[in-house]
Amino acid sequence: MQEPFITIAIISHNHEKYLEKTINGVLSQNIIYKYELLLFDDGSTDNTQNIINDYFTKFPEKIKTFCFNESKGPVFRAKQIYENSKGKYVAWLDADDYWTYHSKLQIQLDFLENNPQYSGCFHDAFIRSENNIHIIDNEQLKQQSLHKYRYYSQFNHYEEEFTPYLLIMRNIIPTASLVFRNSDFNNFFKNYNLQIHSFSWAFQLKIITNGNFKYFNRCWSVYLDHSEGLSKKISSEKFTLNNVAILQYFKKEKFYKKFKSTIHESIAKEYESIIRDKATFRIIYKYMLSYLWHSFLLLLKNGLYYKKQYLKQLFISKK
Repeated sequence: MQEPFITIAIISHNHEKYLEKTINGVLSQNIIYKYELLLFDDGSTDNTQNIINDYFTKFPEKIKTFCFNESKGPVFRAKQIYENSKGKYVAWLDADDYWTYHSKLQIQLDFLENNPQYSGCFHDAFIRSENNIHIIDNEQLKQQSLHKYRYYSQFNHYEEEFTPYLLIMRNIIPTASLVFRNSDFNNFFKNYNLQIHSFSWAFQLKIITNGNFKYFNRCWSVYLDHSEGLSKKISSEKFTLNNVAILQYFKKEKFYKKFKSTIHESIAKEYESIIRDKATFRIIYKYMLSYLWHSFLLLLKNGLYYKKQYLKQLFISKK
């Protein structure tokens, strides 16, 4: 039997309200390549697994189901998805996001086939907010809601040639937009032991070590911003500190040694965001030293670089 050209995986947990739209967005793709659709459910207690089984009954030649009684979280399931992905390329979706353009997958796969130096490609995404900011009592949800944005590109800086530098600086790639080459990520999944939050960003930091990403300046998917989203269940302070932990994790990787100054810049930016968002004496006292330390390391690293460049030019001019 012919192996699938691309593996598409949807991970769900109590997503009965959204799952059908997500699956239909995949099944409606105009694509010449053979694909497999993996439906992973992480122990849903609503009607999600019944919806999955219904789609499997209708499309058994395209769909494989992995329904579990126990919830073990998206990182654990991501490892299982990777282990079961047989395609040359991979695309992942959360069950509350969906694709809106029927040819998006074909365009992305054609690009990657013709440009082997890229490890992945992605696009912009619409933001659909279900949070009515005027009636929300929870201050945390008010702060973390994306209701004021319509597109991801409004609060992220994308370039056609998307480099590790841009990703380190937390220019967020919509998970549902990325198509990437299937590669050996065994060590990453074996050793990654951080919190579940920002896992997509962490995995993208690993993927991009195999080559830059291509950015398509088009909105071909929707990100659903709602109160049950994973990032809304943790305080912005803890969320940001987890981002710092991810940056510290990758600073130890061989590939990212040449990006140490960028990592310090990004860490300083994360600490600065906490100080600005929660400008109390306690917070400023707690995080200001960390912010100043990483800012100092950034200045030191840049100073040494420019000194080296100056001496190099001086040496050349004296020849």
